[in-house]
Amino acid sequence: MASLRELQRSFAAALHDPAAECPVAPPANLAIYRNNSSQAFRSALEASFPVIRARVGDDYFGQLAHYYRKAFPSRSGDLHFVGAKFAGFLGDHLRDGDYAWLADLAHIEWSREEALICAELPAVGAEVLARFTPEQLESLVFTFQPSLRLHSSPYPVFSVWIANQTPGASPVDQSLGGECGLIRIHGESLEVQPLPPHLFTYLYALDDGETLGEAMERSGLDEPGFLNALGFVFSEGLVTNVSVKSSMDGG
Repeated sequence: MASLRELQRSFAAALHDPAAECPVAPPANLAIYRNNSSQAFRSALEASFPVIRARVGDDYFGQLAHYYRKAFPSRSGDLHFVGAKFAGFLGDHLRDGDYAWLADLAHIEWSREEALICAELPAVGAEVLARFTPEQLESLVFTFQPSLRLHSSPYPVFSVWIANQTPGASPVDQSLGGECGLIRIHGESLEVQPLPPHLFTYLYALDDGETLGEAMERSGLDEPGFLNALGFVFSEGLVTNVSVKSSMDGG
């Protein structure tokens, strides 16, 4: 007699493969479960990637969902996370084609899903800098909000996402070129915001653990640009902690 684990495995296999043998239920019943399972997976994917679906249409999105599910079936009862590898899947599936940019758009959409389950911590203001001596300023490191996600792309994917918040939006001209920006939870809303390249590089360096001095050098900001960037991170409530990088931290 088959063990419970063996029966569970055969049932799971039958949900993906009509040819798989499964003593748990008659074929007709299995077909219902199989269809419900497929539709639930696709619905979860549609909820996470509405702009991808809008740009490619229902039929093609259904094809992508089918092949993605075959490659990355759900390993959890919580379908919120089924889209975690979708951007990577699109990157491989659409590589070198006219729709390669969809992978970068998917990164934005999945970052929104990740941000949704992040807490927004109390932010610190620029006055925190007064705690440090002038000699310490270049060695300061910032801790940002947990929801902050930073993305850059050779395609205008931030413009695509913003345009498609209006139903029936026209395609965005891909000749607009690359864009970069942030995704984060702000107050009670999710924010998708394009950023100028120098500001993006500055934020990316700080988020990567570089010091204030290193971030300024990496981003190529002059003094006025640096002051504006510093004002941005504090005024936007992005900073949750400031500390001095010690030699034990690799500084």
